[in-house]
Amino acid sequence: MQPETAMPSSKLNCQWNRRRYLLHHGGDFSDEEEDPRLRGILRRTSCQRYRERLRSNRLSQLLHGLSIVMTVALGVVLIFFLGMKMSTEQMDYPEPREEGLWLGFLRLLGLEQEDYLSGDLYVHNKNTFCSPEALNLERIFWYMGRVVLNQEQALARMEKALSGSGRFRSVALLGPPGVGKTLATDTLRQCFPWPRNAHSYSWSTQVPDESSKFRLIRQFADGLSECGVNLLIIDNLTTCDHGLVPIYNRLLLEREGEPKGNQTVLVIYVFNLETNLYWEQFEMLQELPAETTIVNFRFFNEYDLLDCLASELKNERRILTSKKESFVLQEAMKTVHSSGCKRLRLLILQNGTMA
Repeated sequence: MQPETAMPSSKLNCQWNRRRYLLHHGGDFSDEEEDPRLRGILRRTSCQRYRERLRSNRLSQLLHGLSIVMTVALGVVLIFFLGMKMSTEQMDYPEPREEGLWLGFLRLLGLEQEDYLSGDLYVHNKNTFCSPEALNLERIFWYMGRVVLNQEQALARMEKALSGSGRFRSVALLGPPGVGKTLATDTLRQCFPWPRNAHSYSWSTQVPDESSKFRLIRQFADGLSECGVNLLIIDNLTTCDHGLVPIYNRLLLEREGEPKGNQTVLVIYVFNLETNLYWEQFEMLQELPAETTIVNFRFFNEYDLLDCLASELKNERRILTSKKESFVLQEAMKTVHSSGCKRLRLLILQNGTMA
């Protein structure tokens, strides 16, 4: 056997220093277990805890940011619906009570003050709604002027007649077909604050049973509403039907004289005049009762057809080539004096393409 070789003193010192390092800095590692830090490797315990804590912080920040975004989005949606609701209330009630945006926001959430829902205030709002002053004809006729084209003078006279102070107001619209008379009355009925009080009848001279017609109108007179304003529209009258006007006016005026007959009534008679006998018929209708204001709708010409064409194309969402547009205008001009813009819609549907 070879004798053991003595270990150099420098190597012994190195091992001794290493053992001292392990004793002081090795932590929980035993002599047999190698300290991973000697190989440049960190234990994963402390690093994993740090990553989990960092991940938790990021998740909490993400949730916090998401909650802020959802809160802002909810606020925008509520403000949007609040604006729509306030706009609807302004159309239904022409003179609404002034209130701030914050109060309106609380109303939308159902958090308004208690006195806002009090019975006295509800009765006050109901009385205001049922008052004839709640009919904002200025706003309605402003909108009507955008729908009924090129009849500014007729609409102004019609508005003035219907805006009177009496409880009975009667208007007769005269003019050829297709110039906006029926469209004006339909618009008034659609914008009327009291839909249940608005009635429209198409009078037909082809029906021989005159008693049925008057019975129908008599039912309306007997069913006048105490809330708001009553509106009756009798359309499609001809010159020979002019005798209806004084009879029905007298029926309503006598009804007004009853103890409970204090309802406000608006009656609109719509007369279609024939082109070839227009002025003779116009002169005859000047003999209508004095309480009925006569409103004359003028004839249309080529320039009016151009405006009607642009409006109908927009409403029907159609487009015409230049050749088709010229054809449509030529066809419509053949009947412009007898039917105004009535033929345009059908011609556009037949010759136009979807936009």
